[in-house]
Amino acid sequence: MSRPMKTIFFYLILMVIIPSAFAQDSLQTAYRKNTIKLDLTHNLIYRNAVNLSWEGITKQNQTLGFTVGYQEFPQIFNLGENIEGKRENDSGGYKFGTEYRFYLKKENKFSAPRGVYIGPYFTSLGFKTSRDITYTGGETPEDASYNAKFRLYSLGLQLGYQFVFNDRWSLDLVLVGPSLTRYNANMRLEGDFEFDPEDVQDEILQGLIDKFPGLDDLLDDKELDSSGKIDVLGIGYRYQFLIGYRFGKKFKK
Repeated sequence: MSRPMKTIFFYLILMVIIPSAFAQDSLQTAYRKNTIKLDLTHNLIYRNAVNLSWEGITKQNQTLGFTVGYQEFPQIFNLGENIEGKRENDSGGYKFGTEYRFYLKKENKFSAPRGVYIGPYFTSLGFKTSRDITYTGGETPEDASYNAKFRLYSLGLQLGYQFVFNDRWSLDLVLVGPSLTRYNANMRLEGDFEFDPEDVQDEILQGLIDKFPGLDDLLDDKELDSSGKIDVLGIGYRYQFLIGYRFGKKFKK
C-alpha cells in the first residue's frame, strides 16, 4: 500500500473514532439546510489542491451536492530510464462533481444530513503538466519538452457516513465509491531532436499514469497512438473525507 493510501486510512480511522464521542442521545436535532465542506483527500494526493463542496437538503432524508476545485498534477521524479526531468513549465487542473444522496431512514436515528447515505455521483477531473527533459538514450543528450493533459470522467455509486456535532460542524466520510471511469490522456513532445518521439512519449506517459491507481493495469501494455493519445474505459473508485460547516435557519424537530 502506498504512503498516501496509508495516510488516508489512518485519518479515516481517526476521524471515525473521535466524532463518535460527540454523538447526541437526544432525538431532537438541529436542522440546517446547507453545508459547505473542504475536501481533505486531494490534499494528500495532489499538489496545491483546494476543493470545496456544497450539500443542500432537497427533501426529507435527501440532499443534492456540488463540488468545484483546483489542483496540480503530482510531482514526477521518475520519467524513464533515459529521460532526465528538468524544470516544470506549467501545471494545473480542476475538479467538478455532483451527487445525490439518500439518507437511510431505517438506519439513521437523526434526519439528513446525518448518518448513513447512498447515492449516485459524477466527477470530472482534469490535469495539465509540461516540463523540460533531456533524453540520454542516444549518442548525445538531446533536449525537448513535453505537454500532457489528462481527463477523467467517473459515474458511480457511493456509500458513506456523515457525522454532525455541535449543530455546526460535520465530518463526511465516503467509504465505498466504485465507478465506471473514462481515462483520456494526450501527450505531445516539442523541440529540435532526432530521437523517435513515439518511444519517448510512451516512456514518459508510463511514469505519469502511475499516479492514477489502477490505470496501469487497465492499459495492459497499450501504447499511445501515433498522435500521442490514449482513451480507455474502466473501473475507478472514490474515497473521501471532508470537514464541513453547516449554515441556514435553525429549526428544532
